[in-house]
Amino acid sequence: MARVVLAGAGGMLGSAFRKRLAGADLVCLGREGLDVSRPRELREHIASLSPALVINCAADTNVEAAEDDPRQAYAVNALLPELLAGTCGRAGARFLHFSSTGCYGDWKRAPYGDYDPLRPTTVHHAAKAAGEEAVRRALPESLILRLGWLYGGDAQHRKNFVWARIAEARGAETVFSDPHQTGTPTHVEDVVTQSLRLLEEEISGTLNCVAGGAASRFDYVLRILQSAGLSTRLLPRRFERRAPVSANEAASNDKLSLLGLNVMPGWEDALERYVASLLAAQP
Repeated sequence: MARVVLAGAGGMLGSAFRKRLAGADLVCLGREGLDVSRPRELREHIASLSPALVINCAADTNVEAAEDDPRQAYAVNALLPELLAGTCGRAGARFLHFSSTGCYGDWKRAPYGDYDPLRPTTVHHAAKAAGEEAVRRALPESLILRLGWLYGGDAQHRKNFVWARIAEARGAETVFSDPHQTGTPTHVEDVVTQSLRLLEEEISGTLNCVAGGAASRFDYVLRILQSAGLSTRLLPRRFERRAPVSANEAASNDKLSLLGLNVMPGWEDALERYVASLLAAQP
């Protein structure tokens, strides 16, 4: 494989790509090497690496903080991918970028299809949607994948939602989860597999990339506990959030299916396998 530059290599998704591409000609860039306030230096550095492909996993994921100060969200989620896409265009490199199914907004109850319009309800998702549009303008041949509720990594990862729920349930008789939001829990390893398949097929455009099916947060946590063999009681509770997050972030892989390239598994099976791997890795 020709040289790949991986931006945001330290995050959950970036770590999964780094692991999968360990034998490739891979250059990993952390957030400290992606300073949008120095655009010339950023572009020159990326170009000097002579990439054939740039994978952008860098993202600002603090949905709540973005409501009070949008600047960081737009810098990382909109301006950075625009700069990277433009650099790829001039260097003749391919560009893979990731967005969010939360960008669809909150205007229907069924899973959102690839061709549904974007009506984001939060600053964070407005920034992600702006990033999509900027990438498409800068490099129309880019591949943009909209992801759902990502999970993955080892138990020590600070944003490991699944392990956090297992650890919480092990120390309590009762835990709570919100049944009022729906989405599609999606394993990062499956996203990597699907991404590499699309790159191999030289697919471009904007596509949903989520596991099959949909679940409420409550159903998601319940399946985590069941997969871990825990009998802790789970009760519904609405969690108040600073950001007006959509009640429905579920999506379907319509374009992937039409292309005959959908390799994403159902969310229940993928989650059960992941929980089993987490438990097997613990002392």
